[in-house]
Amino acid sequence: MAAVAATLLAGCAHDRLRLGKGEEGEVIEAEGWSPIDAQDEIGTKQRALAEAQKKAVERVVGVFISAKTRVDQAVNVDSRILANIKGYIRKYDVVKERKEAGFHKTTIRALVLYRKIGEDLKELGLVRPPPPPGNPRVAVRIQAKSKEKAAAAEAAAHGVRRGLLERGFQVVDEDEKENKADVLVTGDAEAYPIEDARLAGFRSMRARVTVKATKAGGQVMSHKTQEASGLDPSAEVAEGKAYDSAGALAGEALANELNSLLKGRVNVTVRVLGLKDLGEAQRFIDDLRNNPGIDAVTLSTYGEGRAVLDVMTEDVAGEELAAIILRMKKYDLLAKSVSAYEVEVEGR
Repeated sequence: MAAVAATLLAGCAHDRLRLGKGEEGEVIEAEGWSPIDAQDEIGTKQRALAEAQKKAVERVVGVFISAKTRVDQAVNVDSRILANIKGYIRKYDVVKERKEAGFHKTTIRALVLYRKIGEDLKELGLVRPPPPPGNPRVAVRIQAKSKEKAAAAEAAAHGVRRGLLERGFQVVDEDEKENKADVLVTGDAEAYPIEDARLAGFRSMRARVTVKATKAGGQVMSHKTQEASGLDPSAEVAEGKAYDSAGALAGEALANELNSLLKGRVNVTVRVLGLKDLGEAQRFIDDLRNNPGIDAVTLSTYGEGRAVLDVMTEDVAGEELAAIILRMKKYDLLAKSVSAYEVEVEGR
């Protein structure tokens, strides 16, 4: 993993620190401190060593997750990752030990299994997965049942955005022209109170969020409905919590289905302008079909030198497909616009 190799201190490991077959790790140098306890010299050394090992693992954790996530998820990281330090350190050597300013300081070189740490962090949901093919830009628009519920609808939209972002999707502002969305998520939200005498001063609300994902061309890709509850002394706050939670669940369900749909096969609309005739359009289609990663090319419409093609690919989205088309030199085409699922090119 290049990012890890570039970030962590590798150095020259002793033969003893070499990886075993199938292991992926990095040699990390770290220093641990422990206050000197004159009555417990062995315990002092052990605590300094444990702190050095913890620091080595923390260095790898810092490569996989941001500092903010590390703070926000401190309990999870401490209890699930740092509590299992021995499971991540394959071997280690003590480089030096010294006493300084009332502390025993131990420096080690440890072989840390970064792949295992990354997998465990991912299982905890702390590592954002890679984006789906084409890294589509997604805009979210949730409608309220009335103007009075606009804030609640925005809470639902915020939850949907969070659910998408946490699964690798690129979420953009629908109003920003330079960030024109490839996929538009629309939907509506509603909520109702849950009456329960046992709540003792708390208000409970149940929200339902329904969303639909549509490609820029109008193709509906997925449709999901999720419900969640919110609890708070304030009915308004409880409602907001319910909308946000239901939105996040809807965003997560939507992201999972979209990932499944987008992985493996990608459908891209290609518009070719300036063709001489239908015969040239057919030759262009035949040549495009011969490129690796192109599964199928069909002509949707043709007229006045303009061909609209439906192109099915294997993990080849808009930008990569545009590059393939521009390398077809005999057509001398220029790219007019490129997005994840739409490409428009024109003859010079």
